[in-house]
Amino acid sequence: MSEVRHRLYRAGIWAVTAPLPRKHRVALRHRLRGRLDNRLVLKADWVVLSRAKSGRTWVRVLLSRLFQQQFDLPENELLEYDNFHRMNPAIPIIAMTHGHYLDELADNRIHGEALRNKPVVFLIRDPRDVAVSEYFQSTKRASAYKRELYGVGEHDSMFDFVMNSSAGLPGIITYLNHWHRVLADWPRVYRLKYELLRARPEAELAALCEFLGQPFSTEAVAEAVRFASFDKLKAREKENYFRNNRLSAKNPEDPDSFKVRRGKVGGYRDYFSDDEIEAMDRFVAENLVPAIGYAD
Repeated sequence: MSEVRHRLYRAGIWAVTAPLPRKHRVALRHRLRGRLDNRLVLKADWVVLSRAKSGRTWVRVLLSRLFQQQFDLPENELLEYDNFHRMNPAIPIIAMTHGHYLDELADNRIHGEALRNKPVVFLIRDPRDVAVSEYFQSTKRASAYKRELYGVGEHDSMFDFVMNSSAGLPGIITYLNHWHRVLADWPRVYRLKYELLRARPEAELAALCEFLGQPFSTEAVAEAVRFASFDKLKAREKENYFRNNRLSAKNPEDPDSFKVRRGKVGGYRDYFSDDEIEAMDRFVAENLVPAIGYAD
């Protein structure tokens, strides 16, 4: 199933489920969308798995730029599952997923082994930064479906959202702990930390490409990093350079409505009081699997 057909199926799901009561509508849409994503994952050559707001769009642009250079593709096109593969079959099909109901696929007697043997990139980011980014995504950019799913408007403050929403720390940490354990015995998993990618982008991008069997030249990697710098991405997002909803500003006059918003490591500290920061840090330390690396 192509990305285009996938979106058409998803639009049909939204239309059919619209008359249902909110509770049933949200649950059914979430489940059916997850199953559609699984169908894409099964046919992909690579899988990039990440919790929302973990830096996946940046990784998408970095990889897009590498393939654009190597195969002379338009620089304002972004990887969308099989679109680059259709332009040139030498380019792999890349499924970028949040993994909703991916467990069902992994446990399937027929498909489980095929999934576990695919190259999987597990993109990880500090859950506190993810939670704050999710707050702005949910309040400034989210579709009506996502606002329903995460109960936007039901929380009194950003801190309440971060500490109590399913899109906040409880849900994010549950997600990270779960996939850390599930992926522990999968043979082809690369754990990519957002913070390391920010600190040393060329080295981390080169290591990622080596894992994926795509050893691009040092010059190509450096150019991709320059192309995908945050300042350049924000400027391109403002002008809708990519003509893509994933990377277009909802309100060009509101920096918090941008997909590329800040990308700051530890930026969550800029939004809360000392007591609130202490509560968030304690929650992470008490609940996140220490081996993931953010529970210090």
